[in-house]
Amino acid sequence: MSHEPLPALRPLDIIPFADEHGDTHFLLRDPAQLATRGVTVSLAGYVALAHLDGEHSCADICRIYREQFQVAMPAEQIEQLVAALDEALLLQTPRYAAARAAAHAAYRAAPVRDNRDRYPPADALRAELGAIVRSALPPPADGEIFGLVAPHLDYARGAPCYAAAYGALAAAPRAERYIILGTNHAGESTAAVATGKDFLTPLGTAPVDHAFLEALEQRLGASLREHEFDHANEHSVELQVHVLQYLHEGQPFSIVPILCPSPCGPTGTRPIDGKGPDLGAVADAIAAVVNETPGRSILIAAADLSHVGQRFGDPEPTSDEFLARVARSDRALLHLLETRAEEEFLEHLRRTDNQTRVCSAGCLYALLRALPGRACRVLHYHQAVDRRAEMHVTCAACIIS
Repeated sequence: MSHEPLPALRPLDIIPFADEHGDTHFLLRDPAQLATRGVTVSLAGYVALAHLDGEHSCADICRIYREQFQVAMPAEQIEQLVAALDEALLLQTPRYAAARAAAHAAYRAAPVRDNRDRYPPADALRAELGAIVRSALPPPADGEIFGLVAPHLDYARGAPCYAAAYGALAAAPRAERYIILGTNHAGESTAAVATGKDFLTPLGTAPVDHAFLEALEQRLGASLREHEFDHANEHSVELQVHVLQYLHEGQPFSIVPILCPSPCGPTGTRPIDGKGPDLGAVADAIAAVVNETPGRSILIAAADLSHVGQRFGDPEPTSDEFLARVARSDRALLHLLETRAEEEFLEHLRRTDNQTRVCSAGCLYALLRALPGRACRVLHYHQAVDRRAEMHVTCAACIIS
């Protein structure tokens, strides 16, 4: 039995489920989607997973398991689990490092960012988006739109807020460029990340405004593209691109795709690892370059709010009162945005340890900071509730005018 430390588990989505006999198992999936298949482990295997931290050996895990459960876990079982995880690219090993390097190189070499294999064909996608936009209520007469908040939920669950946000945008003049601030769900960077790849989707190609992006990097004195592979499988920006392509079909526009980190940790808007510019500085630079660049720009925050339910770690089954409490919490946060208290918005999330798991604080903060003095109005609030899966996500539609 080896006393050498076993490799560490990568950050994963871990989804519990019961088999046909009622026994608990866990599905392990790679949120960064570099690993193309998941691995299922038993309850005993899950206990072993908890100690795959790069410090414990096979002998350590056998000892811990025996002390905790008074039964032995065979070393061969742990070794088989580690081999399966390594093959599936779920461990921090040379196999994973090589696959990661190859994926990064392929993204850099590709002429475009192509997401067509993840969505329906053009006609079906166009029909889905058309139904959402046509369901929108008449937009408010708030004058020129400078910014927008829309969900990054899938279209089915986020439809009411997509309709409200893009119904308002559909009534506004087309912009020359859309600066889309997404959420970096599973990327490597802890700073803002841009990509220079044009977005090829089922509805065509949305070109990146390279002159704007280069001016932004020049003002910051730093590249925003060192970790641009973070965009490869991130969905938050592309969901907005599809709707823009539907609204402006046959008309030219460009995009500036930027993923924002979470500013709710101990370093706030500064990168956790100290590599890259402060998120506030990025927002200020966006504001400056927008003012210096000819043509109309609109900023879009691709933002969801709370992630609650047992699937996200809440201990009790969902009740109506629980969802009402979440709604009150969300609306209090939205009030801070409407009153342009974005610094207090971040401070509240930090002080409460972001208890409802708001995932898009970074892009919401950057949107408002990049549009100082503009009025923010909430158009709609929505809870996408799935009681069977115990998985609920909330979102809002807002305009900045």
